[in-house]
Amino acid sequence: MKNKELLDIFLERVKKIDSILLEEILKPKSEFGFRVNLLRGDIKSTIDLLKKEGFNPKRVEFLENGYTLPIEDRKKIIKSTPYTQNLIYIQSLSSIYAAEALDVRSSDWVLDLAAAPGGKSLIFSEKAKKVSAVEPDKKRFFRMKRNFKEHMAKNIQTYNKDGRFIYKSCPAWFDKVFLDAPCSSEAHIDLKEGITWWNLKRVKRFSKLQKELIISAFESLKSGGEMIYATCTYSPEENEEVVDFLLKKYENATLEELSKPNRFFKDGLLEWEDKSFDHRVSKSLRIYPNGGFDGFFMAKIKKL
Repeated sequence: MKNKELLDIFLERVKKIDSILLEEILKPKSEFGFRVNLLRGDIKSTIDLLKKEGFNPKRVEFLENGYTLPIEDRKKIIKSTPYTQNLIYIQSLSSIYAAEALDVRSSDWVLDLAAAPGGKSLIFSEKAKKVSAVEPDKKRFFRMKRNFKEHMAKNIQTYNKDGRFIYKSCPAWFDKVFLDAPCSSEAHIDLKEGITWWNLKRVKRFSKLQKELIISAFESLKSGGEMIYATCTYSPEENEEVVDFLLKKYENATLEELSKPNRFFKDGLLEWEDKSFDHRVSKSLRIYPNGGFDGFFMAKIKKL
């Protein structure tokens, strides 16, 4: 199938999800997000240092630790002192929002089940007693380990393992679990370049993998614990369908409400093509691309 045909299929599917989503995807990116690395410094002195070097970061009011800069500063920031000294971490605000939504406490043991490159594990490490970061791909695993060392995260244990089988050795061990699942990465498609790696077979293949991973994540979670399932893709097969699958499989799984701080945060879908989902799936969240936020999906799941 030619790239033009694939692009048409992709855009038609996005439009079917929400015509407003299609409008936002077509807009050029205007900002990028970052956070302050609290393992190396404090917010005030780091932001002051950025301002001293000519940057004017804007704080995102509904995030504990999230800032934006104009997209034109993206190349300049990597030469700044805060960046070269690992005082800041460039990260989509959607990922920061999702990591903060897990409500990690100082006594918690957190499992990050598909952790590379490690940005969310670093957020958890600032709050948790300890973090277990799992990544199956060897190259990504070693880059992740280097990332943790550079950012001075000392309470993260790393495992080069297949996340689908973690629950067999760690049943109901963790207070909190985060699964940012491997996905078709539709939010990262550059429409100027056209479709180069996306197709519907890829969507279906990832949906199958995600269902295996969400079982492992849920089985690894303690009773009374909470987990977040997330992707950086739009396809309902990889999002609502996976959450619906979990709810149907486990009677002790339920969804928690997530806040919607602005008009770019939308309820999860209850229907897609010929499928209907559990009414609780509407509590999941779709984040539309805007400012420093990339397209994202997430659901907060509690184990009763």
